[in-house]
Amino acid sequence: MNPLEREDIIKLLIKIQLNFENAYTASNDLERELLVESWYEALCEYPKEVCMQAVNNVLKRAKFAPRLGDITEEITKLIYPEAKTDDELWAELNSVLPRVYDLSRYLSYPQYVKWANEKLDKVYSELSEELKLFVVNRSTLVDVAEMSPEALQFERTRFFKQMPVLKKHKSDKEAAQKFIAQTNKAQALLQSNNKK
Repeated sequence: MNPLEREDIIKLLIKIQLNFENAYTASNDLERELLVESWYEALCEYPKEVCMQAVNNVLKRAKFAPRLGDITEEITKLIYPEAKTDDELWAELNSVLPRVYDLSRYLSYPQYVKWANEKLDKVYSELSEELKLFVVNRSTLVDVAEMSPEALQFERTRFFKQMPVLKKHKSDKEAAQKFIAQTNKAQALLQSNNKK
């Protein structure tokens, strides 16, 4: 796969402009340069072919000019096709809430606490790893299950605001760990070469 270059960003923006006449019109050179630079900074870590395919996919279904976020979301789908969308994650969460609520009722009875905790642990352990970014532990899962319909509606809004942030944080953390591992490997290689 080829690395994305600034010229590729210009082509992507022109492609969008050809499909949406007033999209991304810059009134001067500085605006044009900032537009290209901001898109490049957001997309430069992805291969050129993936970015091109993402723009084509988004253009096929777009009724309005796609934004940078639409493109990066499509890139994520292309790179991680097994990853669930936020809608799918919310549906997954809602599918377990009635069972969690029922099990949580047993926590009030000392003779059932151990059994209920084991069942709740099992339900929690079977959640998607992505969903666990939001529902950080079994207690949180029980708290959500016990919410009123009104509070659950508020939680839904919070969920859709938080999930992109949580996913980005996880991605950044994984990238940092990968960078640290590569740096440590390079340092070890340098040290072994210096000893020779």
